[in-house]
Amino acid sequence: MKTLAVSILCVILASAAVAQKTGSPTQTVVSFYRSLREKRYAEGLRLSIYRSAIDGLTAAELQDLEPDFARSFAAIPAKIEPRGEQINSDTAIVFLKFEGIEQLEQVTLVKLDGEWLVGDKDALDVVSSQGRAFFFNTRMSVNEGDAFETLQRIVGAEVIYSAKFQGRNATLEELIKLNAIPGDIADGDAGGYRFALKLSDDKKSFVASAAPNAYGRTGRLSFYADRDGIRAEDLKGQPATASSPMYQPK
Repeated sequence: MKTLAVSILCVILASAAVAQKTGSPTQTVVSFYRSLREKRYAEGLRLSIYRSAIDGLTAAELQDLEPDFARSFAAIPAKIEPRGEQINSDTAIVFLKFEGIEQLEQVTLVKLDGEWLVGDKDALDVVSSQGRAFFFNTRMSVNEGDAFETLQRIVGAEVIYSAKFQGRNATLEELIKLNAIPGDIADGDAGGYRFALKLSDDKKSFVASAAPNAYGRTGRLSFYADRDGIRAEDLKGQPATASSPMYQPK
C-alpha cells in the first residue's frame, strides 16, 4: 500500500507540475494579451499557434518584424476580464470582456504537447507548414494586396481626371492634393513598396508602377499599371513591364 500511495503521490505531483507549466486556457489567454500589450511580442506569440513561426527567428529578424507587431497589437485594451471558459478535450474557448466593448470576445485555444496555445487547429497547420517564414510571408501578402489596391485607385483616379480635363492625366502630387489617393505615398514609399507615376510628354497617357523595397522581405511581386489594367510578376525586385501578365487577386 505504501508503494501505491507513493506512486499516486508522484502522479499527482507530476500532474501539478504540468498544470503549473501550461496553465489553464484562461491563464494562457490573459498572459498572451498582456505580453503583446506590453510589447513583449516574442514572449506572447510563444503562447499561441505562432510559436513555430517565432522560434528560430534571429534578433535582427524580430527587430525587422517589430513594427508589424506594433501595428497589429496596438488596439489591445488595458483592461481585460475573463468571463469563463469551455474545455472540450484538446480544444477550448475562453470568454473575455474587453474594456470599451460590450460583447464578449471568444478566444479559441488548442492543446499541443500538453500545452494550451491561443488559436485553432487549421491556423496551426498553416503556421507549422511555413515555420519561421510565416510572418514574412504574411507581411508580403498584405503588402502586395495593398500595393494592388493603391494602383487600382491611381488608375481609377486618372480615368476620372482625364475625362474631366480633356484627356489630360494628373501627376502623383495632383492626385494626392485631390485626396484621390493616399498621401503616404507622396515620397514614393508606402507599405514596403516603391511607387512611381509617369506621364507621357503630352500627359495623355500614364504608367504607374510598384516594386518591393526589399525583395523577399516586403514583397515578391512587381506591379505595372496603365489604362488597360494592372499587371504583376515576380521579377526578383526588378520593375514589371507592359508584357507582364495581368494580375489576378487571390
